[in-house]
Amino acid sequence: MNAIFQIGMNTAKETVRNHVVYMVLLFVVLLIVLSVSFGDWSVFARIQVIEDFGLAAMSVSGLLLAVFIGVGILGREISSKTVYHVVAKPIARYQFILGKYAGLLTVLALNYAIMTAFFMGTLVCLGGQIKMTLVSAIICIGTEMAIMISAALFFSTFTSPVLAAMFSTAFYIAGHLNDLISIRYISKSWSLYSLVLKILYYLLPNLEHFNIRDRVVYDAAMPQGFLELAVIYGCLYIVLFLVLSCVIFQKKDL
Repeated sequence: MNAIFQIGMNTAKETVRNHVVYMVLLFVVLLIVLSVSFGDWSVFARIQVIEDFGLAAMSVSGLLLAVFIGVGILGREISSKTVYHVVAKPIARYQFILGKYAGLLTVLALNYAIMTAFFMGTLVCLGGQIKMTLVSAIICIGTEMAIMISAALFFSTFTSPVLAAMFSTAFYIAGHLNDLISIRYISKSWSLYSLVLKILYYLLPNLEHFNIRDRVVYDAAMPQGFLELAVIYGCLYIVLFLVLSCVIFQKKDL
């Protein structure tokens, strides 16, 4: 555990020095500020527009952080040969992977906390309310962002940073489109095409489970136990990606 903690701390410090983190944070803050102006032009109430824009910006930030930071974390270690000094020490390779993820998740949580504070502060200043559905939506997006980091780390264990970025982006898009694939449509499709769709449907996580912006905007009630199941669903995929990352990195020829 001490090795994972030390690697995580070093990864967090290294990531914080990356200017991309601040650019993503600035991007989200600007979108939230712009949403205040957009609210005056929209047919919806200003608070509804701010809630929709704010939650969407926080979701996209997870993708940006995963693509620009998560996918290159192992590539930089290997290209700079820093990883050779680490694996030469009495540190298991799985500890190295878990430490990297812990460090990235720490930076992610810090950025997410800043975004949430600014977002909620803007809402309260403009007369909005901190509803339970809004808190649930923020927790769901945080879980989705944690999945994206684990997926980006997984892709970076067996491919180049460029390909890992492409795979991570495709994973995000496919995860949100997965909800559009219905079993009834799959069963009526051509056999080979149907098989491919079934594989994608069951293997890829349905990231739309973490998108409850409509319920927040329209103040709709959430089903009983929805948040708990969504978090458990996300944690299972995080564990899956981390296990696969550890297995692949263990067999990687360095």
